[in-house]
Amino acid sequence: MNTFISEKSDVLKKAHRFIYYVTIKVHDVFGLRKGPRDMKDYFEEIKGYEEIKRELTIIIDMLNNPEVYKDLGATMDNGVIIVGRPGTGKSTMVNALINAINRKAYVLRKKVSDGKFIDEVVETFNNASENAPSIVFMDDLDKFSDNDDSEDAEEFVAVQSCIDEVKGKDVFVIATANGTRKIPDSLLRPGRLGRRINTREPKAYEAAEIVRFYLDKIGMKGRLDEISIAKLLSGESCATLECVIKNAAMNAAFNRQKEIDMSNIVEAFLTQEFGAELFDSHMSQETLTRAAYHEAGHALVAEILDPGSVSIASIRQADDDKVGFVRYYRREPKEWTCEYIENMIKTSLAGRAVTELVYGEVDDGANSDLQNAFDNAKGLVDNLCAYGFHNWIEDHDNDYSAENRNRTMAMILERNYIEVKKIIVENRQLLEKIVDELLAKTTLIHADIQRIIDEMRG
Repeated sequence: MNTFISEKSDVLKKAHRFIYYVTIKVHDVFGLRKGPRDMKDYFEEIKGYEEIKRELTIIIDMLNNPEVYKDLGATMDNGVIIVGRPGTGKSTMVNALINAINRKAYVLRKKVSDGKFIDEVVETFNNASENAPSIVFMDDLDKFSDNDDSEDAEEFVAVQSCIDEVKGKDVFVIATANGTRKIPDSLLRPGRLGRRINTREPKAYEAAEIVRFYLDKIGMKGRLDEISIAKLLSGESCATLECVIKNAAMNAAFNRQKEIDMSNIVEAFLTQEFGAELFDSHMSQETLTRAAYHEAGHALVAEILDPGSVSIASIRQADDDKVGFVRYYRREPKEWTCEYIENMIKTSLAGRAVTELVYGEVDDGANSDLQNAFDNAKGLVDNLCAYGFHNWIEDHDNDYSAENRNRTMAMILERNYIEVKKIIVENRQLLEKIVDELLAKTTLIHADIQRIIDEMRG
């Protein structure tokens, strides 16, 4: 069904439009029109994403003050599509935009069968046109059609036709989508949904700001280790950040605690991200110890090569049945250098290297680590040609080029493996301390790792 906001009779609608435009003229005459710097922050509850909020604020200003833009020849010919992974705040941003604009809004979500839905699309655009100025918000546009051959899908054909029909009728169209693969290019061209805004996971500094915001909402701002929480949740969506903190509050309430503590946050994070709900106390001490050495190796080498990067190290069993995991902050790809990529290779190889040094045997749990190491080595050899242009492979492998590339990749891993073992030997006491604390606590967060390092160096 369509969602209507502030529905009026025809007489009231005409009066509303008349008053709206008269108000604009009066504001112009007396200099009361607000400029961009005077505008209310309609996105005050959305932390970070400054570049995205600026784009949306311009759209708000343009729709609320059309005469200012028309005087300079600027018109809103394009609809807008906001694209990003689930949980990155698309719908939240659109709702804030709708609340900021002095227009009626009609919301389209696919809830009915294809035939009835096409009728609903047409009806929605007709109503928006009759009640202009207005907004049509199409939520999850990429889900409007289940047809894989979506170029000619009836739903998209109907949307495209409706957008064309409301041109010049003061109907603003905005859509959200998880991706645009299924949406035809003809719908995304200028004049239709020609303006694209991409959302993303919060950056590290934004994650810290979002964490503080959610903690403030539950009265815990400044009372928990916000840095460690932000490190834990770095790279996750806003929805995940909020979900972890809410689940932590739920766990604290179930335990009849007076307030949330860091153990609640850690438990909620482990459950949400790794499915590591409970520590398996029935695992043998030998299994736990080997896992502790393996994960301590990853944490140690990561901290030596990129201080402060480890967010969590655990010997809890994850949902993939593996015992133990380490998560560390990765820089954005645009900041990667060849040296940084080789450091990632070293970190991937560290668990295997520790097992070899301590137990004198190959680690049978290092398969995914080796895959990560070889993937990074392939990037160095093939994509960057860091070890010679002769390793470049354009369209397809031939036996010679593939063999040459693989030989170079193996050389990179062999050299880095030797360097990793040297790092471990030189920092053996720190390794043992991390192992001891992992066995005692099962999970270490950023603050724990930093405390251990400071104690060893102090």
